[in-house]
Amino acid sequence: MYTAPKLVELLVKQHKKRDQEGLFKQGSFSLSWRGKVGSSPYPDLETIVSAGEPCDFWGWNPREDFGNLNDRKPQLPLNGYIPASAIRGIVRMWAKKRPEIRERMFELLGNQTDDKITSGKIEFLDGWTKEPSRLTLDIVNPQEKFQVFHDSNNQGKPLPFYTLGNGDQPLEFTIAIRGISGNASAEDVSEVWKWVEQALSLYGVGSRTAAGYGAMRSSEKISIKPEPEYAVKEFDFKLYSQGCYGAYPPTRDDRRGHPELRPSHWRGWLRSWVLRFLLGVMSEHDAQKTLGELLGAIELEQKPQQKQGCVRISMNKGKVWGDKSSDSPDFYTWHGNLVVTAPKDILINIILPIIRFAVMNGGVGRGWRRPLHIFEMEIPQKDRDGKKIGVKHIKASRGCHMIMTHKVKNKDSQQMEPKPFGLPLASEEWQKLYDKWLESVKNNWGNRVNENLPVINAEVFSPKTCAVYIVPSPKSEPVDRQNRNWIIKRPTETRGEGMNLIYQPKYKRQSEVGGNAAGGGNAHCSWVSIKRVNIPNQEQETKCQEIVCLFLGEENNLRSQFLDDLSSISGCKH
Repeated sequence: MYTAPKLVELLVKQHKKRDQEGLFKQGSFSLSWRGKVGSSPYPDLETIVSAGEPCDFWGWNPREDFGNLNDRKPQLPLNGYIPASAIRGIVRMWAKKRPEIRERMFELLGNQTDDKITSGKIEFLDGWTKEPSRLTLDIVNPQEKFQVFHDSNNQGKPLPFYTLGNGDQPLEFTIAIRGISGNASAEDVSEVWKWVEQALSLYGVGSRTAAGYGAMRSSEKISIKPEPEYAVKEFDFKLYSQGCYGAYPPTRDDRRGHPELRPSHWRGWLRSWVLRFLLGVMSEHDAQKTLGELLGAIELEQKPQQKQGCVRISMNKGKVWGDKSSDSPDFYTWHGNLVVTAPKDILINIILPIIRFAVMNGGVGRGWRRPLHIFEMEIPQKDRDGKKIGVKHIKASRGCHMIMTHKVKNKDSQQMEPKPFGLPLASEEWQKLYDKWLESVKNNWGNRVNENLPVINAEVFSPKTCAVYIVPSPKSEPVDRQNRNWIIKRPTETRGEGMNLIYQPKYKRQSEVGGNAAGGGNAHCSWVSIKRVNIPNQEQETKCQEIVCLFLGEENNLRSQFLDDLSSISGCKH
């Protein structure tokens, strides 16, 4: 662990002694989120960031240690680092996408063709953390089949892998390059160093970088340029949630876990909403194919092949991160920044409209289909003989509340100001944006669009396949977001009319409408998403309203009944 950083120190001294300081460049970078370093069953597969060097007794048994998530070690006896070849490869990939410097890159970094090999002029050194950092366990939990297609037999099974970094604190790296004496000039080294800063800051390191893993930041303030013909959109988010978790959710018996909002939560959120929209205008086959082109695919058309998408999403932490509420029942707060990058036309006309709808119809992560509210659980009480003697009521938080903003220039002051990123509560505005989105889909994938599709039993978002209503209440927002505590303590007063309806016995825990969390198995997703918006309803004299979205799916009597009950609520608007 200490030999590589020491090598950098010695090289700096050597270049100073030889009066060649211009031939050596080094800088500090921070890994702002975990870098994915491996996959099951071994930690050194599917990797750009190296699995690291041994720093302790290895002694594992692949069959025992890499079977189930619960068998995995929380840490591996490896200190992680970024191989020099990985840094060089990232820089080459960055430069190849810029025709104006492509030939210059071959000159400085070397090139190989069928009949000629040209050596480069720049050497890359391994990137090491300033303090030793072992590889730690993380998970990804695929939910598409379970949540979008309501396949109760395909509940997400957490897939474990190891990462460099634990997601709590950024890791500081020293990255260095040097010019080969007699071949490279100081100007050559300086030019390549600028490429290093741009490439690492734009792409990050490791795998799953399009999902926000491996994001890197230079300690120097540099202007990061997107890829040619790409555009970038930044959002600020505030999420108040019952809790999002990683490899170790806390339980009564195991307190290692803690709430953890991960980039994969956002990636899954965006991916599922894009699929819901595409299923409204394409066959399932074409929707999955298009989804792969946008957000990547591991298995495409039932064949074990990978496909790189063109949409990237990354998450940056804010000052408030996973903070626990000051009173009970517990809820948690995350403030951060979200960055979405894609080809300009795709980003503006395809992705951003979907995000506008998504933020109006729910949250992200655990409990995203419900607004943050107080839920009262009934715990059976038994005597020593196991006979039921009563019921104990325990309050718990459920759902989440998400606020997404973006910066817009004020016409008067010319200053950038935060504005909500969503839609007004007017049906004509929703229809107008959807029609505009559909036109863009036709322009990009006209041969795949079919507006006369048969109804499928899945969550499909379109004017024909879901019903969206605005209903009044709760009377006021139940949470003091600034101080992170509950204003309202009575469970029923934290709900609006949509929540009151879904909690009626004929809908609650019914798989065809209300869903069933079913911690012991046989879980079902709710067909209804409810989002609280803090927009007053003047007629009903409430400070809040709820947006209730019912995914219709195939014909179903219970969902039809729910729709009738929903539309008859006083003050309800379609």
